[in-house]
Amino acid sequence: MNRFRRFLPLVAVLIGTVAFGAPNQAQAAYNVKVFDDGVLQGGITVIPVGNSLVFFGSTTHFSISNGSGLSNNPGTQGGSNLDLSSNEQINTTFGATGGAHTIRIELSQDFWTAPTGTPLSLSSSAGGSFAYLQGTNLSATEAVTATYQGFLDNTNTLFGQPGAGSTPVQTASASRTTAGTTSLVFGPATSTNNLVPGGTPFSITDVLTFTFTLDAGSGQATANVSASTVASVPAPAGLALLVAGLPFVGIGTWLRRRQQVRPVTA
Repeated sequence: MNRFRRFLPLVAVLIGTVAFGAPNQAQAAYNVKVFDDGVLQGGITVIPVGNSLVFFGSTTHFSISNGSGLSNNPGTQGGSNLDLSSNEQINTTFGATGGAHTIRIELSQDFWTAPTGTPLSLSSSAGGSFAYLQGTNLSATEAVTATYQGFLDNTNTLFGQPGAGSTPVQTASASRTTAGTTSLVFGPATSTNNLVPGGTPFSITDVLTFTFTLDAGSGQATANVSASTVASVPAPAGLALLVAGLPFVGIGTWLRRRQQVRPVTA
């Protein structure tokens, strides 16, 4: 019985944790904006569900289906990632008349956190495909240029972008004159450091743009893209030196033990 009493405080703490849960974190805002030739579009439906969301709808020159986002917010302080899902499809609706038009998709979430005074390494990656459907003009050319940027804003502003212009950028382009699918190979990726004070939240924003150039009489062109921005805490340099020095520490200990335990000679 006495042994059981020794564990009563620990049991009480566990019961309290289950009953009341962890402390509530600030509720993060999560949203999408879509621009057609620089004009914010109102015909996009956005449905947030926790740290995921779906979006779809039509703009002046495009339609979006299966748009989705995913994050690990609030996640851990060691790493933060905000993704545009690979199911997302951007379709052109101006093939008959032709021309060049740009769609920009912005995905943003605020209230990310980082350890005290840690410079975060911000990087981005993207990949996808470009599909061509032949229209009435059998010699028409369809082309697309895509760019992807990830932003970290220390003021925790939704859709905020840093004033210093520290933006990882990826670019890809493709064109076709026959029906089929071509990969969109993005590159290069760039890493930058942003100092985020501990206890101060920040926002992450993904910005994906497509400029489609279609000859008159083109069919529908479609882009399918997966993109992600990651803010991670670099491994401390001292940690690497410590790991590198562990074998030498072990050798030193072994040598000292050999000196202390020597065979007795006659």
